[in-house]
Order: sequence, then C-alpha cells, then structure tokens
Amino acid sequence: MLVSLSLRQQLRGPERSAQRIDFPQLYEEARYYQLTPMVRELERWQAEREAQRAAPCECLVVRVTPDLGERIALSGEKVLIEEIFPETGDVMCNSVNAGWNQDPTHVIRFPLNGYCRLNSVQVLERLFQKGFSIKASCGGGVDSSQFSEYVLCRDLRHSQSITSTPIRIKQEPLD
Repeated sequence: MLVSLSLRQQLRGPERSAQRIDFPQLYEEARYYQLTPMVRELERWQAEREAQRAAPCECLVVRVTPDLGERIALSGEKVLIEEIFPETGDVMCNSVNAGWNQDPTHVIRFPLNGYCRLNSVQVLERLFQKGFSIKASCGGGVDSSQFSEYVLCRDLRHSQSITSTPIRIKQEPLD
C-alpha cells in the first residue's frame, strides 16, 4: 500500500494517484503489523466518513411543468409538506382516493398550485427559507411537454433549530 503516516500522525493517501485506498485491507495490515498510531488514525478517518455519509435529512421533490400555465407538483412526506405549506393541510387529510395519495405517509406528485396560489419561484423560495437546498435537478421534454425537477434536502438537525417566524411571500394571481 502506498499510504503513510506522517510525523504529525495524519493519514495521507497516494499523491496524484487514481488508486483508491482499500480501507479494510489497509486496516487489517496496520493491525497485523501492530501500527497502533495508524490503526487509531484509520479508525478516526472511517468514523468521519461514516458521519458525513449518514447525516439524516428530509427530502422533497419539486416538479414544474409549463403546460397550461405552470403546474407544480410535490413528492415527499405528507407531514413535511404540511409543515412548509400549511395551506395544504385539509386537502392532505381528506383526499383518500386521489391519484397522488396512495401511501399513508407520503404523496407522489401532489398538485401544489391547485391548492395554493404560488408560482415555482415562490415555492422554491419558501423551501430555501425553511432550510432546504437543491441537491440535484434535471429537466427535459420536447415542445409542449417539458418539465424540471428539483431534489431538495435539509438536515434534520437544521429543521429542529428553525424558529417559526412569519414568512412573507408576495402572491401573484396565476392566469
């Protein structure tokens, strides 16, 4: 292995190499040769990577289609959508046989602007104000069937620390 433990006891990988570190093999070799400082550093490095990877988050998908005005659909957990868009609370509870309501805890392509008068910019702005950030997006289509989708996430730690301050978003009539 081309990994070394420097004098400052920090783990360094190979410089300018496309070779990835095979962690389990390196860890076993360090334990076999009783390289205690390297074993400790490898355990710390692995714990840091797992902490970054396992950060729990809340996610929503926003789908925007420009046909017949602008249609905005949300997919995600019902409770989360109701928290961010309280205007939808009654609809979520009372719509049992709707096409978007096939699961007791989640909705798929809930027609948001059918129940509150927000355009896509206002929807994204509200999500940003609630601590969400765009993690991925895509779009496509031809002629009259175009779409854009955004995957938005926020850390669970962040959502628990948000205070309830009134959000003022200018609402404009949709034609």
